[in-house]
Amino acid sequence: MLTIGELAAKTEVTIRTLRYYDKIGLLNPRHYKEGGHRLYQKEDVMRLQQIQSLKLIGFSLKEIKSLLDKSSVEQETLHIAIDSKLAHLKEERNSIEKTISALYHIKTVTSNHQNIDLRLFCFVLYSLLWNEREKHSQSELFIQSFTEEERKKLDQQYFTLYTELKYLAAKDLSPSSSQARQLYSNIQDLISRTIIEDKFSPTSLAISNEIFNPFTEKELRFLKSLPEHQTDQS
Repeated sequence: MLTIGELAAKTEVTIRTLRYYDKIGLLNPRHYKEGGHRLYQKEDVMRLQQIQSLKLIGFSLKEIKSLLDKSSVEQETLHIAIDSKLAHLKEERNSIEKTISALYHIKTVTSNHQNIDLRLFCFVLYSLLWNEREKHSQSELFIQSFTEEERKKLDQQYFTLYTELKYLAAKDLSPSSSQARQLYSNIQDLISRTIIEDKFSPTSLAISNEIFNPFTEKELRFLKSLPEHQTDQS
């Protein structure tokens, strides 16, 4: 005989769950001792193991109760459940692997920075996890094909340049200064090594999606006032 606490510890099922199974008639203890305390026998333990096994492959408690009333089940019934569970687990595994890859990637990208702009950090991580960058490449940006290591280095350079842009904007540096002009030139050079088509400037690339970008309004005003726009006006 096992008390409900002993059965819970033995099978890693909570006492609350066992009480619920009793309430719905899925697993009723064979005996009760004084005070109404539940006592379970070996057969109860075996039935609980069956419940856990069927629950693992996706059957509902109602379905499990129906299945356990039978001595056998058609192969197709179990195989359909197994295939569905496998598909779900593979999807979860792919998601976990993608997250791990993104975290290693962002760690490399930010490795050269003592202090990290949180908005820029979240922008890059969000891009990696939710494929925003891939959506852009398919729709309009025509990003060239790179190896994973090449892409890490490029992202690292973009992160550094956009961090510098944020720093210069915060200092209210003149867009016509030599430092600002050099920044613009460096960003333009990086874009030319990243994008197949030449129609993208540092500004148009940075704000290709006006909602999904890492810049504040002040930083965007600074970016728009860089040499590209001064040249257009001259």
